[in-house]
Amino acid sequence: TIDNSTKHPWPKVCTLRGLLTHCADIQSLPEREDLFALSSYCNLNHEQGKDQQNKLISLSETSGAALYGDYIIREKRNWVDLFYDFDSVRYGEDKGALLVLAHLLELLPSIAPRHFSIASSPSFLMMNPSSNLSQGFEVELCVAVVEGTTPRGRSYSGCCSKYLESIVPCKDSKLSYGNSSWKGSDILRLWIYPGSFSKLPLKPLLRDSGQQSLHNFYQTPMMCVGAGTG
Repeated sequence: TIDNSTKHPWPKVCTLRGLLTHCADIQSLPEREDLFALSSYCNLNHEQGKDQQNKLISLSETSGAALYGDYIIREKRNWVDLFYDFDSVRYGEDKGALLVLAHLLELLPSIAPRHFSIASSPSFLMMNPSSNLSQGFEVELCVAVVEGTTPRGRSYSGCCSKYLESIVPCKDSKLSYGNSSWKGSDILRLWIYPGSFSKLPLKPLLRDSGQQSLHNFYQTPMMCVGAGTG
């Protein structure tokens, strides 16, 4: 059982492996305040403990913004890289490491939900004979897979987009809820929010219902920008 008094909604009953795999976003980039908080857990009995502590403090200060940008932002160093480079936070002799699980959960961020743009039209899919809508409805997403190489040759990839690229489509046509078992596929939790186009007027709201007013309404230029959600 894990204490639920942290700033993130961690599960009360969970294995450490499950928490780090499915709950904590260890692939995210640490903020500067995170580096400052982590500096207090550097074990000074470590050979490089004092130097690593001073470096974390320097990275967290405003004067070290350029150093933070080069070390964290440009090279995409996440929490795993941070714990590897600053191994004094994991160092412990007889008393063990200073960074215990309860303190670690105070530092690590939880995996945030991702928002993607819907790239399909429900009416078009209903008229498409190749679409199988007997079991529900279809939604096509526009997802750009985040992956690349840093200036120093470090490979990185997006947590959610890379996972969506790797999942196997569901082959079981019997979809249900409750205690039913799911086979042969990864199951995703998702929701649909109404977009900005839902607030556009579908009918002209005019005081004068003459033909000229209707003509002016439908002839009014409108610029639409599909900027996506991020």
